[in-house]
Amino acid sequence: MNNLTAENIFEAHERIKDHIVNTPVISSEKLSQELGAQIFFKMENHQIAKSFKARGAFNAVLAYKEKHGKFPEKIVVQSSGNHAQAIAYLCKKFGIKALIYMITKASPLKIKAARDLGAEVVLLEKRSEVNRMAQEKQKEGYFFVHPSADAQVICGQGTSAFEALSEIGEVDFIFAPCGGGGLVSGCFLAAQKLSPKALTFACEPLNGNDVARSLREGKIVEFLDTPDTIADGARTLATSEICFNYIKQMAGVLEISEGEIAHWQKKLSEILEQKIEPTSALAIAGAAQILKSRKAAKILVVISGGNIE
Repeated sequence: MNNLTAENIFEAHERIKDHIVNTPVISSEKLSQELGAQIFFKMENHQIAKSFKARGAFNAVLAYKEKHGKFPEKIVVQSSGNHAQAIAYLCKKFGIKALIYMITKASPLKIKAARDLGAEVVLLEKRSEVNRMAQEKQKEGYFFVHPSADAQVICGQGTSAFEALSEIGEVDFIFAPCGGGGLVSGCFLAAQKLSPKALTFACEPLNGNDVARSLREGKIVEFLDTPDTIADGARTLATSEICFNYIKQMAGVLEISEGEIAHWQKKLSEILEQKIEPTSALAIAGAAQILKSRKAAKILVVISGGNIE
C-alpha cells in the first residue's frame, strides 16, 4: 500500500466511523479577520483519547481483523504520548494486551493516561531505544502499530481531513502538524479528491525540523536523540519513506520556532476557549506564516490534540 489514494482514505473512514468521533469543525471570526482568510479548525482535541491518533490506531487494528479474522492478541507501540493513549484505549475496548515504549521525557500526563487505560508502559532514556525495543517485540508475536510509517495508520489519520472537507467543501490551503508525517500525508491524500486544488503544508518545530532538512538534502535526515521542543507530539527522530513520498508532493514544510508555538498555543486556547496542546499550535502558526505573503479565501487547520494539563 505504498501508492495510496483518496479512495483508501474513504475506505478507512467506512471502517472506523462507528468507533471514532466525527469531531467538530469550527471557525473564529476574530482569527479569520486577523489573518485575512476564512479559517476552519478540525478539532481533534475532541477525539477519543483527545487526539487524531485514535483514527490511525483503529484503522490499523480493524484492517488486521479483516485480514486475519480476529484481533491480534497483543500490540506493541512506541510513542511520544498520543499514539500510546489511542492504542491503550483501543486495547482496553477490544480486550487486547498493550505494551507501550516511551521516553522518560514524555509528558507525565500522557504516560499516566496510557497506564490508567490498562497498558503496560516501559520508559527508556533514548527515543532510538524506544523505537528499537518496540520493533524487536514483533519477534515475540506482538502486532506492531507504527505511529506514522504505516499505510493503514496514514489512511486512518487522513479521515480527519475527509470529514472536514466533506463538511466545508473545497479550500485553498490545508495546514497540519508534522512529526512522523502520518497526519499530514493522510490529509494530503484526502484532498486529492475532495479539494484537488488545495495546497497542503506540513508544519513542524524548527527544533525538530528533520522533514524540512530532508527536503533540502533530498534524502531522509535523522536526529540522533529526541528533539528539544515543547511540541512533544512532534519529537520524532525522522520521517519514513512512505510519508516522505507524499510530503515531497506537498506545497511545503513550514518550520515553527518555539516562541511561535508557545504564542499560538496560548492565543488559540484563549480564543477558542479549549485545551490546545503545543503540537496543535504548529498548524495555525504555519497558516499565519503563509498568509503574510499569500492570499487565500478559505483554509483548513487541523488541531491535532488537546492532551495538556
